[in-house]
Amino acid sequence: MKFVYLSILLLALSCGAPKEKSTNVETNTETPTENNVKEEPKNQLLVVLNNPKSLNDVKALVTNSGLKWKDMLLDNGASKIAVIEIPDGKLQEWTERLNNSREFRSIDVHTNANAEKLIIREKNTLVSIRKTPCMGDCPTYSVYIDKEGNVSYEGKEFVLEKGSKEFKLSEKELSTINSLLNKKSFSSYKDVYDNPRIMDLPSTYLVHDEKQVQVRLWNDDVPEELMELNEYIEGILLEKKYFE
Repeated sequence: MKFVYLSILLLALSCGAPKEKSTNVETNTETPTENNVKEEPKNQLLVVLNNPKSLNDVKALVTNSGLKWKDMLLDNGASKIAVIEIPDGKLQEWTERLNNSREFRSIDVHTNANAEKLIIREKNTLVSIRKTPCMGDCPTYSVYIDKEGNVSYEGKEFVLEKGSKEFKLSEKELSTINSLLNKKSFSSYKDVYDNPRIMDLPSTYLVHDEKQVQVRLWNDDVPEELMELNEYIEGILLEKKYFE
């Protein structure tokens, strides 16, 4: 009987006790992807300099043209990737004008995807070769070979294959290129092999290990190792009939 009385008493006390107010915990309904997505840039061009050593001159050219040199995305001995801010509605106009300056080896609209792709390519390049125009019918193209042997070719002028082509080197071809690159340190080469008194010669730009070498005149001053490297890669492209 005593037990029943205590049970009734406890029940009455619990019913009369003030109820604890519930607290609404504010939850963040934003998904992580929404927080992490980078805002796409606007009115900007993504540029790669032709000559990494001309950075100050190119900056001056850009600012003196009334444009804004906004940022450097990659800065090493062989690759200078920058962002230039362009007036609203003038992207196409300034792309053409900057191309005509011949200070840039590539110009593209700046997007997050374009920037990421370009930086990855530059950092993963084993060797690249770029041929510039001349007053005649010199083949103009660029070829990038990454460390796994993937090749990206871009044909421009006086070639049999214009536009982009991709293929993969054989194990033997990749091994041969690595052997040629290891014959001599790229840092030991001069930046430029040229005779400025000879007019209208195309340039060949060879890049490896964050070093760019420009060869404008292929003569006895050019190291044999560079000649062999250029001829071997050119031979692979000739076999594919990308140019004659």
